[in-house]
Amino acid sequence: MKLVIIAIFLASLTSMCGHERDLETEHKEVIHEEQTLALNGTERWQADEPTNRHITQLQGMLQEFKLQAENNSAEAYNDLGQAMKAEMQQLFKDCRMKGPAHDMLHVYLMPLVEDVNVLAEKDEHLSEQALARVSTRLKEYNTYFE
Repeated sequence: MKLVIIAIFLASLTSMCGHERDLETEHKEVIHEEQTLALNGTERWQADEPTNRHITQLQGMLQEFKLQAENNSAEAYNDLGQAMKAEMQQLFKDCRMKGPAHDMLHVYLMPLVEDVNVLAEKDEHLSEQALARVSTRLKEYNTYFE
């Protein structure tokens, strides 16, 4: 049974990149064992140029959002969440990574997808918490990927 789950997981990961799909559907379709974000031995994982570009865009969106004093409303969080969702959908569409680096990228991305979806839901209290997690996760990218 475990081999079937692993096979489904790998097939899901392979099919996720390069296709435009809804992030919620994307997240629900990925069946995986709990994996921990980790380095490739002692090295960072090699990411492709489109992935790095989209992560940089997400980091820029967050930085810009934090600079705006009026961005503490449910609507502002929702706008950020919608913009980040669109950027992440483009990231999934443009991704061409394969193998273990690709698998680890999805370990990195799945919590980020969840929190971006929370930002897009217009719940101010939950969005504040999700924003903190998104910020932490985006800061971690350069620790694990190059």
